[in-house]
Amino acid sequence: MNRVTRSSLVAALLVLAGCGSGGGGGTAPVGVTPPGPDPEPPTDTMQFTVLTTRTLDADGDQVGLDTYDLIRAFGGDYNPGPIEAPDLYPINHPGVRHIYEDTDATVGNHFVFIIHRDIDIDRDRVENDDRQRNEIKTYDKSEEAVLGFENETFIYRWKFRINDAMEVSTRFSHFFQLKAVGGADSHPILTISGAERSGEDGIEVRYSPLQADTILQRQNWSTVTGEWLEAYCRVTFADSGDLRLIVTRMRDDAVIFDIDEQGLDLWRGEDASHFVRPKWGIYRSILDWDNLRPDEEDVRFANFSVSEVMPSS
Repeated sequence: MNRVTRSSLVAALLVLAGCGSGGGGGTAPVGVTPPGPDPEPPTDTMQFTVLTTRTLDADGDQVGLDTYDLIRAFGGDYNPGPIEAPDLYPINHPGVRHIYEDTDATVGNHFVFIIHRDIDIDRDRVENDDRQRNEIKTYDKSEEAVLGFENETFIYRWKFRINDAMEVSTRFSHFFQLKAVGGADSHPILTISGAERSGEDGIEVRYSPLQADTILQRQNWSTVTGEWLEAYCRVTFADSGDLRLIVTRMRDDAVIFDIDEQGLDLWRGEDASHFVRPKWGIYRSILDWDNLRPDEEDVRFANFSVSEVMPSS
């Protein structure tokens, strides 16, 4: 509906409200403000120079490189290396490819990550029977261009789509992590996660100063499931670092997350060899078993980009 039509409709509604209020002495109708133009989606206003950029893009099912070869070209050519998929571990779920490629009209070629509640485990860690994962990451054998060291600033971009029937538990279902390697690194620094709270499923951004989670923002689950989302995350890895995170819904530019924080503790390292890496995929607790569907779940990802930047003074 265009703005002229909407304005005319509002005016007509006000007239009808006046006619329906009865004779003299009736209550005046409540005014309605016509909607203005849709706001532009938020942007990052910081000025910076791009130092390096590395990308990972699907090239199509049965076309080009094998899916896992594409991922290793981005994260490191080692097995399993940057891929933590259940089919790469003989004692997990071999024989079923857990990351493959597909295409659609919205983003074109993309990656599909799948998980099975009753079969998949956490890599080959049989002792970790409370969780399961299907993720890609960078790691110590990756090139430095995709590893964040102390006081460096990185921008991560990607698109993702959570399947429309997926359910989450009262624990955690991570779709993106910034995870320290070295120092107090057991807990992720930042995640985009699904979780049930007070009986309602939602998607949230969690920031962790060491072992305690702080929820920076949260949205209703129904606003994101079955929708392609576009994510932008700029972070400075420092004891007092900056975070700019923007997630929008591609269909209509609706803002899911708009976070601009300074002075966050975004570093865990203790020496020059320590770093922070990104992780994407599905990593979830299965302790709250009954709150997860037994059906195969999938999260789709596209157009990964990792850039080191230098903020302008």
